[in-house]
Amino acid sequence: MQQDEGRSIGRWISIIHRQFQIYINNAIRQYGLNSSEYIYLVSLGHNEGVNQRYLSDQLCIDDALTTRVMKSLERKGYITRTRSEADKRAYSIRLTEKGAAIQPVIIDTLNHWTGILSRGMDEAQVDTIIRTLQAMSQNAVHETKKGHHG
Repeated sequence: MQQDEGRSIGRWISIIHRQFQIYINNAIRQYGLNSSEYIYLVSLGHNEGVNQRYLSDQLCIDDALTTRVMKSLERKGYITRTRSEADKRAYSIRLTEKGAAIQPVIIDTLNHWTGILSRGMDEAQVDTIIRTLQAMSQNAVHETKKGHHG
């Protein structure tokens, strides 16, 4: 049985995701940042001094990508990475002044995008969508952590 393209949840999420990447890249390009970096800067605002593994787990992003992004953000002056005393393989990540200063810009950009997506909707509709997307995200993470498809 073939699914009607218009009824594919993944299709619509994919379109929104790709359009968001274009939007966020345009908004933060002037700061030397891109769509794979901004989320770490936002997350670090709530979790100062955490290690890379924690960020990977929180954001559901693989460790190798997190390591590459951390090196890039460090080169650009947005974070510092300090070897952990407890575990010499781990780094403690902190925002620099530059990193802390960019956070409000990123958050305003994210809020504006949310406003664009929810244009014409009331608070109850937005709350329902957020709860639904959270549940769908949990389902997706649970499925991929199992290591098989189908």
